[in-house]
Amino acid sequence: MTEYNIVGNEVQYLETKLNEGDSVLIEPGHLISKSPSARLDVRSGGLRGAFSHMLAGSAVFLLKVDGPGELRSAGFLPGKILKIDLTGNAIIAEFNAFLCMDSTINYSTKFAGIWQGILGGEGLFLERFSGTGSIMLHGHGHVVEMNLKEGEEIQAELSHVLAFDESVQYNVGRIGGLKTMILGGMEGEGLFFADMKGPGRVWLHTISMFQLAAKLAFKR
Repeated sequence: MTEYNIVGNEVQYLETKLNEGDSVLIEPGHLISKSPSARLDVRSGGLRGAFSHMLAGSAVFLLKVDGPGELRSAGFLPGKILKIDLTGNAIIAEFNAFLCMDSTINYSTKFAGIWQGILGGEGLFLERFSGTGSIMLHGHGHVVEMNLKEGEEIQAELSHVLAFDESVQYNVGRIGGLKTMILGGMEGEGLFFADMKGPGRVWLHTISMFQLAAKLAFKR
């Protein structure tokens, strides 16, 4: 059985120990190091998956790592690593959140919508993970977990949504009127809220890549 160990406090990385017969999938660019005994292979999500990954600016292929051996991986920005165990259920995640997962997990792309993807700042696609096993996501900043009861609702700024159970109803709405959208966009704020209704878990990250990029661009 694959062993995962999250190391660090404010800035975390992941240690993964693979026994003989174990294998995991990891996105290229997140791998830091591995044991010589750990074997690498490449797996694609098919033509449709490759096309959606290219549009989203994410990796077209995943690395398959076969044990025995150990590997270390991390996200691109400082933040927390989140371990989610699936037992036949499914989650939906922001496209750049994926770090590593058991090879028993099924993954596919889900269209987020033209305006949500472009103006929300997090890409045109979401990722769906289902099956049985563990998946590791990386969130920027801190990760906030909320467990919504039946009928309970929250509104989250769209670029702060990390992941949510597939049971959560998810709709996207504008933030205010035209004036609010223009002024919010000038300040690097996203233009949409995600209206989320339980039951199910919702994970938010406190740093938005969209807002961070906008702030850095504004300071130039």
